[in-house]
Amino acid sequence: MSVSRELAREIPKVSLHCHLLGAVPAATAVELARRHGVEIPGNPDAASIYDSQSYDDLGQFLSVYDLVGQSLQTRDDFSRVTYESLTVFGSDHGVTYREIFVSPQPSPLPYAEALAGIVDGMHDARSDCGIDSRIIMAINREHTVAEAIEFVDLVIDNRVDEVVGIGLDYEEVNGPPAQFAPAFERAGRAGLHRTAHSESGPPSAIEVLLDQLHCSRIDHGYHVVTDDRIAQRCVDEQIPFTATPVSSDIGRYSGSGDGSHRRIREMVDRGIVVCIDSDDPPMFGTDPTNDYYALSTALGYDATQLAQFTHNAITACWLDDSDKVTLRNDLADWLHAYANQSTAKVAETL
Repeated sequence: MSVSRELAREIPKVSLHCHLLGAVPAATAVELARRHGVEIPGNPDAASIYDSQSYDDLGQFLSVYDLVGQSLQTRDDFSRVTYESLTVFGSDHGVTYREIFVSPQPSPLPYAEALAGIVDGMHDARSDCGIDSRIIMAINREHTVAEAIEFVDLVIDNRVDEVVGIGLDYEEVNGPPAQFAPAFERAGRAGLHRTAHSESGPPSAIEVLLDQLHCSRIDHGYHVVTDDRIAQRCVDEQIPFTATPVSSDIGRYSGSGDGSHRRIREMVDRGIVVCIDSDDPPMFGTDPTNDYYALSTALGYDATQLAQFTHNAITACWLDDSDKVTLRNDLADWLHAYANQSTAKVAETL
């Protein structure tokens, strides 16, 4: 039985697939662009800067994404958008922990200053709203391998505790994953966890991520269901996949763009470990509540089934085991309270 939007909001969530540049509120994006003289094509206002229906392809979406990055030009800018992304599109929707993808490349600000601002925003969000977070620094796969290695070295040389992993994103057709193995090997030697996007590539790309990039989880990866052998391997090895229902439906990666989310259903039915998140929430007109709600509405998942996605994300996240125990206990407490409340409501009808 599907859940209400209110209940979808209440479910505790652990967020493993959300991009900082894709989680900047529209009004903030427009304000910062104008402040720093970054031209917005067509000069749209906050109500229209993010129009998911206008993204003809991933490249057009990324041009808006990069524009947001170019508009972040001070430490305070990074602090502000980090705080807003963690609260407006995080704690306000039941997210208690997030590992956020950061792509600092479009910004003109030096890496160390941008990182300091992000950490400022993380600490403020935790102090004010209780949401904990870590950083995944994302390699732009449209850059050269040499640039990727240079970026990983920059991350390592400026390492802070909040940075726990390396990711790989942007257009897959322009950056086959195997070529980035040296950069990922470097990150692994430094103790960084590894993940990578695999949204439009063939199923064989998933094995490249596992065997050559040594990723411990996969971002998107819906095409895994089109290869029985690789799908079964991922079941056997309990490889976590971070799915984003709304954005991937719009992009027609997880289905046919009809809201059926058929590939996510098949992943779950096969026993693949699936975690749910919202990707670039304001850019796709969604939020963590809406992604849980959309999946529940389309596939009939009840609160217990939705909570399983949170449990999967707790297992898949890169926190220490002691911190994971705390998250699991919090989820168990919520489920217990929900069960008691449901029982009480049934009793009232008798």
